[in-house]
Amino acid sequence: MNTESFQELETKIAFLERHIEEQDRVIMKLHQKVETIVQEIGQLKTTLQQSSSSSSEIPDERPPHY
Repeated sequence: MNTESFQELETKIAFLERHIEEQDRVIMKLHQKVETIVQEIGQLKTTLQQSSSSSSEIPDERPPHY
């Protein structure tokens, strides 16, 4: 194997290592965002359940303009 092809391989390996590190960072950021969204959905679900249970206590009356 000559020096030129060896350097070309080293360059490709360095590029791929950097690319993998960048992908890892992006994946970690996306994971954090997904976790945040899952927590927010859980909170919204709880809020919705609480509001739907309290809204069922509202009597079914005609509005005053009828």
